[in-house]
Amino acid sequence: MELKDYLPQSAADYIDCFRKLAALTNSALDYIENKAGWVSANDKNKSLARVAESVETIASLRGDSGAYYDSRPTGLTEYQKEMYAIEDQLRARLLSLGYKYPTPDA
Repeated sequence: MELKDYLPQSAADYIDCFRKLAALTNSALDYIENKAGWVSANDKNKSLARVAESVETIASLRGDSGAYYDSRPTGLTEYQKEMYAIEDQLRARLLSLGYKYPTPDA
């Protein structure tokens, strides 16, 4: 299987993929928010940390680093405002559920 064959070929395909990943991430946040009876705070924090990885992937796909540069089709600039808004919404929700980003060692 050639995974490169599945890369989005247009900005419309890319934003569709971005939105779907965001929707999956939002669904995971719904699960965490609505779950009753966590085994422990540590158990909940592990779930939040996993979802944080998805939020950071979304940030990378939006373009916060060059990691996905070669897979980004032309024409994405018209979607940048929407991608920022989605990223901000998911990150705010993650933080509201109690996630704390690790601080770098000083």
